[in-house]
Amino acid sequence: MLINVEELVPQHIGKIYQIILKGGYINENSTKNANAEIYEAMVSKESELRAYFKPLGYILMKREGYFYFAREDASDGEAALELIVDYIDIANFFKTLDVNFSVGYRFSLTAMEQQLNSSIELQELSSKMKGIKANDHREFIQKIVDKLKKDGFLEERSSTNAEYIVLNSYDYIEYFLGEIEVYE
Repeated sequence: MLINVEELVPQHIGKIYQIILKGGYINENSTKNANAEIYEAMVSKESELRAYFKPLGYILMKREGYFYFAREDASDGEAALELIVDYIDIANFFKTLDVNFSVGYRFSLTAMEQQLNSSIELQELSSKMKGIKANDHREFIQKIVDKLKKDGFLEERSSTNAEYIVLNSYDYIEYFLGEIEVYE
């Protein structure tokens, strides 16, 4: 099958490829880097893009409100396991902070810090998180937010007020956590 790149989404193909290389997500509810526009373009050419990236070793995955790419070859299992453990801890922390923490949730660092300062349970959870070392509660919150932002699950809505929104791609974490079975 011959694919004409010019017929795909020529103004976005470079950006899509950059996102793939970083292991990122293309979110419908993002306002940064024209992600929502790229998302819409991808929806219109989804099957063509899937066929285009397959020979390059990438599988285009689509979930509700976001795209991401999976590699055909297996990744480093130990590194993936560490990442999963970090996400479990972070998701548990946020759900303890607010049971409504999910896709579309909006928050400020200040509000989260206030909740952490006033909750012994949250303080205990934060102290047990191996991957996040911080000198105080504000730094702790900032580090987990920065991690989720870097990984494409959060986006800053206002730098003035340090306000954030949880992107559609956070569903990836929630979906994964929903698949975990705990045996006693």
